[in-house]
Amino acid sequence: MKFGKLTNRLGDLLSADRRHQREKRDKLKELLKLMKKQQKELEHDLKHNHDAAKRAGLELKLQILIEQRKKGVRLLRELSGKS
Repeated sequence: MKFGKLTNRLGDLLSADRRHQREKRDKLKELLKLMKKQQKELEHDLKHNHDAAKRAGLELKLQILIEQRKKGVRLLRELSGKS
């Protein structure tokens, strides 16, 4: 195991708060990946759907998903300590 990974594990063992924050950050990363996949699927469906009513619903879902992802990315940056 490399030195950086060892120090991270040691820090996690010594600090429950740090471990909790790392777990939260990892879960958020997985959720953001899932949301990105859903966004691509919605964009694909929107591109291939010509019914006006369905398109309006898909556009609304897409806008909501985009805003949720932006919010999640901001939170991830705050948790990671990046600006």
